Amino acid sequence: MRLMHSAVVMAITVLSMPVAQAASLASASVSGLTFTLIDLDPNDGITSSFSFMNTAGSTAFTLSASDTSLAETESASSSRAGTFSFTRDQWLSLTNTSVQGVINSEELSVSGAANGLGTSFSGSATTGSSSPYYYYDTPRNLSLSANSLLLIDANYDLVAEASNAQSCSGGYYYYYPCTASESATATVSSSLSYNYSTGYISASYNGTESRSLQSLATGAYTSYTYSYDPYGYYYNPIYTQVPAAEQFKQESGTLRSVFSNSSDMTQSASFYLSASVTGQAMTAAVPEPSTYALMLLGLGGIGWVVSRQRRQA
Repeated sequence: MRLMHSAVVMAITVLSMPVAQAASLASASVSGLTFTLIDLDPNDGITSSFSFMNTAGSTAFTLSASDTSLAETESASSSRAGTFSFTRDQWLSLTNTSVQGVINSEELSVSGAANGLGTSFSGSATTGSSSPYYYYDTPRNLSLSANSLLLIDANYDLVAEASNAQSCSGGYYYYYPCTASESATATVSSSLSYNYSTGYISASYNGTESRSLQSLATGAYTSYTYSYDPYGYYYNPIYTQVPAAEQFKQESGTLRSVFSNSSDMTQSASFYLSASVTGQAMTAAVPEPSTYALMLLGLGGIGWVVSRQRRQA
């Protein structure tokens, strides 16, 4: 209970920070993987079952942080054979940008924050077998008994915020608006692939369930159009002040994949999960580097609390 209270406090701290504290902020996580088994033919004498094989597929993460104005870059990556095959909590922190990746048996999560001229981050965490069924050597990490249906659900949480955009420069904008200087993207996905043919029954499936958020921030600028006289000639320009625009987006939900085996034999499938974030900023840095640690810890706290509540429900 004390741990949960601390996580809630960190989450509230992040959500109450002023917009100038991070020009780009993103978080993506997948957790709470569950399997629901349904017997399609209770009278066939076959007990429905499934197997999730951790030895097949692979697990990997890649993190990168960059600050071109200070000539700082850092990256890290790791991969192992097998699904959910290793545990890692990796952190990269530069002066004005940070990124974190977490992989364990219960979740995949990545998060990042950037605030400074020419700062950016990217991160991804993946596990499972991603190749479609039609590749001959595709490793299969799921098997399902005859006449059975398997529902595969994974909870996801996404956050993307872009703020504190710099004012546009270079005069007035006519046909096109000022382009976004800050951006953040968070994406999660699950994919399932299988193919079988026995007797008169055959089936093939290769599908991906994906969710993505993108936030953009645009600085204030002046736009203009012309008024015309009765003869169709330009008369006077009409100037319009367009205010700065910021975006904060958040989404939680469930990714579902369905493995259906209507044959009279055990069949196999390939299952894959991924989470990724990217972000970039052009605004001059405002907070101390320690602020990013609080931000990412807060995002992690949000995901931890949501995941724990789901497991207890």
